[in-house]
Amino acid sequence: MIESGLNIILLFFVFLLLSIGSWHDIKTREVADWIWLSMIGGGIAVHILQIILLILAKEAVLEYFTTWTINVAFALSLALFLTFSGLGGEADRIAFIAIGFASPISPPLLIFQDPVYKILIAITPRILGAFFNAYFITLPVPFLIFCYNIMNQRFHPDLYIFSNESIWKRFFIRFIGYPRQTRNLDKELKEKPWHFDFLEEVKEEKGWKIMFRARLDSPEADLTRKRELISLIQITEKRSIWVQPSLPFIFILMLGFFADILFGNLVLLFMVILL
Repeated sequence: MIESGLNIILLFFVFLLLSIGSWHDIKTREVADWIWLSMIGGGIAVHILQIILLILAKEAVLEYFTTWTINVAFALSLALFLTFSGLGGEADRIAFIAIGFASPISPPLLIFQDPVYKILIAITPRILGAFFNAYFITLPVPFLIFCYNIMNQRFHPDLYIFSNESIWKRFFIRFIGYPRQTRNLDKELKEKPWHFDFLEEVKEEKGWKIMFRARLDSPEADLTRKRELISLIQITEKRSIWVQPSLPFIFILMLGFFADILFGNLVLLFMVILL
């Protein structure tokens, strides 16, 4: 009963902080550090209290402590991977660490009754469930963007005119971005600098070309690059430019975390069901 009570307290605490972080992320694409520090501190406090109670009750302390530390270790590894690969923002990386510290040590509430799945869930760190669930949830996004482009092109065909671009670029870019008029981009950059990124850049003698960026710049370098591009847009009197929307990933990560609390790792679940 004590363990269940502590898990409920921890889940409520994590849900509250992730909700606040998600709201900030949706509004500004930035999240205050105090949210993650509070989650890490609260997770450590609750887990240490649980370990003390397990010691007093002479129960499986080592198993609990090992499960928690492995989860934290995987969270740190994910953060390092995102850092060195240049994927995800700073808040995304810290969020994985915070969730690793604050994740409850308990099976999913609505676990799929399959022996193979139960074994996989038992040996898989919870943070991997949140990680895979978050990216699993975003799978439909490229197809939704593609559908938007199909409909938008019917009403604004002048925005979809390409010059000297390969067929595969013209096709692929429709899954990750869309063209928008440039007349208000300067104002939007000042109000919402992290809500979008440009998918076109100026190349010497070739003019504006589609560019797919694999790595993220630092916030300062990213903002400087966007300002320079807007200056070039104004100089060249470019009427439209392809942009890529920035998803509120903390909100998506919150959904992935609570999907893991309820059902477990959705990727493993679908693999077991399909196989």
